[in-house]
Amino acid sequence: MNRKVVFIALALFVLPLFLRLIWFFPGFYQPHTIATPDYAALKLPVAPVSTSQVNQVKQVGGVVIIDNAHSNQFEPSEIQTLVDALGQRGARVELNTDSSKLESQLKYASAYLIFSPYYKYTSSEMQVIQNFIGRGGRMAVFTDPTRGLVIYDDFGNPIDNIPDTTEVNPLVEPFGITFNSDYLYNLDENEGNFRNVYFESFGKSDLTWGLKKVALYGTHSVETDSGLTLMMGDDKTYSSDTDATPNNDSNQGWAAAALDKTGSVLAVGDFTFLSPPYNTVGDNAVFINNIADFLLGGTLKYSLADFPYLFSGTSVDILPTSNIEMTANLITAISKFQSSYKAINTQINIVQDSSSSQNLIVLGTFAQANDLNKFVKPFNITMSDANDYVELPGFGQLGKTGNAILLFSSGNNGNTLVLLADTEYDLTSLISSLSDDDLSKCVLQGEIGVCSIGFGGSFSTSTATPSATTPAATPTPTSTPTPG
Repeated sequence: MNRKVVFIALALFVLPLFLRLIWFFPGFYQPHTIATPDYAALKLPVAPVSTSQVNQVKQVGGVVIIDNAHSNQFEPSEIQTLVDALGQRGARVELNTDSSKLESQLKYASAYLIFSPYYKYTSSEMQVIQNFIGRGGRMAVFTDPTRGLVIYDDFGNPIDNIPDTTEVNPLVEPFGITFNSDYLYNLDENEGNFRNVYFESFGKSDLTWGLKKVALYGTHSVETDSGLTLMMGDDKTYSSDTDATPNNDSNQGWAAAALDKTGSVLAVGDFTFLSPPYNTVGDNAVFINNIADFLLGGTLKYSLADFPYLFSGTSVDILPTSNIEMTANLITAISKFQSSYKAINTQINIVQDSSSSQNLIVLGTFAQANDLNKFVKPFNITMSDANDYVELPGFGQLGKTGNAILLFSSGNNGNTLVLLADTEYDLTSLISSLSDDDLSKCVLQGEIGVCSIGFGGSFSTSTATPSATTPAATPTPTSTPTPG
């Protein structure tokens, strides 16, 4: 083969490789210094640390019921800081997991707590709650924009979202409060995220005492037409519904918490701030302690309808008046009564002098007795040993036989319940019935109750001639009673 042809062939093979090498050759490596951040001088934004807390808190006691009967969207760990604050104040926390038991639990509760419910409240439940608030109970309602009901189609795709405000608003609107189905945000100043909003404007209330800066982590806005706005955002805090301040007025701010006009219902649009570490930001810890004080700060008004939870404190004294003999049957009935109250953490003691008593149960009969009169006189009852009836305001004339009377009064230092019957036998029957929490045979009208404890026929309403000597009380005969 001609050498010239060989060189041409070799050149044609090598030349493309050489040209490609030249075209893509990056050049020779020349090491150089890469600039890095000055990590030592770098300062990251840090959330303000919460104000230090007072170590000693006032022991006030009480019971707080937490709603867990409406598929509430919270975990116990999320609200533990508030539960701990209540425990430091001597309070006991209970869950309500059965709405049918709510009324009985609220009879002895100081406050009712609600977190983002999933199911609606029935009209009867709302009435029970309103009655509880009406007699001095406290309620706090917390919502959160991140909690709600998501609706999915048959293929598992989300098609709708129902916020927790839908279930809560019917409950709080009677108190002049409304939660908006939005979230508040601030792009200028926030706690690390535009939805983590700072609040520095507060209404004057015990709930806002000591607050200078609170951070809420995704909060609904709250409106009240008659109550008190507790915390309000600045002119850069907007609602996701309008992307503006209220009515587009920079002088107005969105509220994130409100108190109704009675001072008994608290509404907060977020509860993430209760969870660590968010509870340590700003004055969040102070706000949590203020909420605990609020929940335990109500003054409950008791009525006979709240039986057996008529007494605050942990002890009740029983005072037999002078016309009561402590028979074996009566001791047995009181023993049963004592056991029933022990089940609700209340000690029953028999006393002979009520001067040092705060909570008191007075035992008496319809017979006249000087040491009984001071307890029944405020109720304007007319009792005469000469008549076979008593006159009771609101009830008129009541036959003594087979009837018993309950008289209840509340005071600043304690409450008093008076139990009256015709005889000790009837009084024993009444106490036994009360030991079973059975008022089904009682007619209650405010502070007075009349209970049927046996049988009684007609009675004479004519004025009888008083006898010279008041007859001793005798037990009701155990023979066949006269039909009533």
